[in-house]
Parts: sequence; C-alpha cells; structure tokens
Amino acid sequence: MEDPNCPNYTTCKLVTTDDLKLSREKKVLFMNQYCTTGRKAWESCKRYTTKATLGFCPDFVLPDSDYTLSEIVDKIDTENEL
Repeated sequence: MEDPNCPNYTTCKLVTTDDLKLSREKKVLFMNQYCTTGRKAWESCKRYTTKATLGFCPDFVLPDSDYTLSEIVDKIDTENEL
C-alpha cells in the first residue's frame, strides 16, 4: 500500500517548524488537507510542486497559494535584491 504522506512530510517547514507563522488550527487543516491524505492531495500542494520544480520551497508559499511559478521566482529575486 502506498504511503499517504507527502514525500516531503519529514522535511517541510509547514510540518516540522512553526516558522511559517500559521495558527495551530490552520497548520493542522493544511496538514490534513494536503500532507497526509495521499498522492492526489499532496500533488495539489503548491509547496510540493514548487519544491519539485525549484528544488526548494520558500516560506511565503503555502499549500493553497495562488502564486504561479514565475511569480514565486520573481518574488525570490526581488527579496534577494534587498
């Protein structure tokens, strides 16, 4: 049987830290909706897809973020310029 947890479950900051400044309720909601309910769920997670493409996921990207990959890269570039 396939593991229902996202492959990034043990390393994702959403799961492993409180650095993302989410309420406990929101964090649990995200984890239940995206992290632990099978491939279809975590493949729809913006953090998962961003890491799969870029090799990492910036903290500002949440599982339900509407950012496109281009917008994420632009935001990273802008923050690095400061």
